[in-house]
Amino acid sequence: MSSQKSIKLSFSSAFQIKYCLVILVVFFCANFLLYLLVNKALGGSYLENLQTLYFLDQNLPLYLSLIAFLQIFFIVFLTLIITLLVSHQIAGPIFRYEEVLGQIAAGQFPEQIVTRATDQLKPMVDSLNDLTTFSRSVYGNAQALSENIETSSAADFEALRQQILKVRESMGAFYSEGGNQ
Repeated sequence: MSSQKSIKLSFSSAFQIKYCLVILVVFFCANFLLYLLVNKALGGSYLENLQTLYFLDQNLPLYLSLIAFLQIFFIVFLTLIITLLVSHQIAGPIFRYEEVLGQIAAGQFPEQIVTRATDQLKPMVDSLNDLTTFSRSVYGNAQALSENIETSSAADFEALRQQILKVRESMGAFYSEGGNQ
């Protein structure tokens, strides 16, 4: 088996970097908001300074709770959005792949499956397209051969033998070119 991975390393790395950047932006925005909430200037009289410190003492747990809630909310929200977008790029080709495999199992050979350029499982779908094209060709050749056998006389068997050898050669060429990967 080859060591080819379905999801490209560049996609995985870019996804992780983007996710970390989003988390950092949320973290810095939340901390900036906290800074704005608690940034009370000290100065003036002693009584004003005590009132400012008392206000901060009373409200700091509320502010910290609010900031923690906002961070959790935005991180969960952004995580859901990002995973939905990424899973769409991965799940879409898988659903198409399953559908075509079901059609092949039912004896139907669909036309080419079209995928988006950004789909991460595009190499698998491309291989499936190669397989369906080859299977359609082999099935057509087998049907033609079957019809020829039914309508042939004993004298035509050498031509039929040549057709069978031709089908074997095309199958061998497909597998030698990597069609079985």
